[in-house]
Amino acid sequence: MLLMCLFIASSTHDIHFTKTTLDYNEETKTLQVVMNVFTDDLELAIESGHDGLDLEIGAENQHELTDSLVGAYVIDHLMFKNNHKNIEFDFIGFEYDYDICYMYLESQPFTTKSCNSNTIDVRMFYELFEDQENVCDINCPFWDTEFIFTKNFRALHRECDY
Repeated sequence: MLLMCLFIASSTHDIHFTKTTLDYNEETKTLQVVMNVFTDDLELAIESGHDGLDLEIGAENQHELTDSLVGAYVIDHLMFKNNHKNIEFDFIGFEYDYDICYMYLESQPFTTKSCNSNTIDVRMFYELFEDQENVCDINCPFWDTEFIFTKNFRALHRECDY
């Protein structure tokens, strides 16, 4: 019993943090996204919305719907607008590395010509943690910045100057 309690205590963390990188691919005219999240936070977020669900990400008995549930959660918690128009994302997949999941998405193609504005929001895990921070690196010819989203500051907007 004591060993089980020690294992559970060691698998939790006090830092509530994600890292998202968005790179604009000039050739395909798409945003390519990599999100790094703590596996236990991802499981908790998805499982809390599905009574009795146990994802077991990375385990031999991983739930058969894990990929689709992860994809749906991530797409629902990432927003990018170009010229006030929502840009849709496709979930490519994810990789599991013990306590971190790396998730991959790609946007539908969009042009950066005649750009008036861009808005981004990464709203991962706000429903779970008051102190959640979502760091986002944006590497695009039209927008090159790093920003930290919090529960109280949830979207970043900029007017294009070209």
